[in-house]
Amino acid sequence: MSNVGKAVFKSFGTLMNAYFGWILPYSKNPSKEPINIKFRKLKFFINKLNKSLNVELHVRGLEGIPPEAEIKCAYLPNHMSAYDPMIISSVLPEATTYLSKVENKKIPVVGRIIAAMEGCFVDRSNFQKAIAAMMYIQKDLTEKNKNWVIFPEGTRNRDPYAPLLEFHKGSFRAIMKAQAPIIPVALYGTHNCLKSKYNLKKYPVYVTFLKPIMPGEYKDMTPDEVREKTKSAIQEEVNIQRKLYYQEIETLFKSKRGLEKYKKEKKLA
Repeated sequence: MSNVGKAVFKSFGTLMNAYFGWILPYSKNPSKEPINIKFRKLKFFINKLNKSLNVELHVRGLEGIPPEAEIKCAYLPNHMSAYDPMIISSVLPEATTYLSKVENKKIPVVGRIIAAMEGCFVDRSNFQKAIAAMMYIQKDLTEKNKNWVIFPEGTRNRDPYAPLLEFHKGSFRAIMKAQAPIIPVALYGTHNCLKSKYNLKKYPVYVTFLKPIMPGEYKDMTPDEVREKTKSAIQEEVNIQRKLYYQEIETLFKSKRGLEKYKKEKKLA
């Protein structure tokens, strides 16, 4: 049984209560409750899932996030897994919502959560709809309504050893026009949380909130320059996280056979 299968089995009651108790109703009527109340329920739900998945979080940099009362932010993480938005939400102190590709709308729980949290689905195959999505986020950030999590790679990077994928420029234009702080976020380890081929005692995940890029800093920069600055900062931290991750998991295998198999695969990577 996969790690996610074990998690669903262990937390089936919690999953059903959350899905039918608030995820499904709020997805149909997002304005039913303030986002802060929904976010507290979401965090409780995700923390239960993290426990069932044996996720061990290593979080740094939360102290550098601008105070919620003053301003709304755009969090820009690299993307390794469908579980990334859940990890981000589980560690942030304040409510956030998501920009997601429209294909995720069809995923039963994930799509409903994004809708319930007043997120935005973008159809990348339709230029006009993609522009409309960026304009909506720009307006929302300008009006300081919500914090947003946006994955600038646009899709998951399925190779944990590869460099980051190209960052899309559209989200940077929208954020910069809204004069919102950009919080680069480096993630590593989520690729093994749901479909791990390694049987580990724990599944470490590293999350680092890097130094915010404030509007005053990027006012004389182009979207391309801000994009490259963000990507470079995240890539540098991911390189550090990757080393820490693979050092740690060598101590977490439940069997010597699994560890030996991992070491052989690592040499081939």
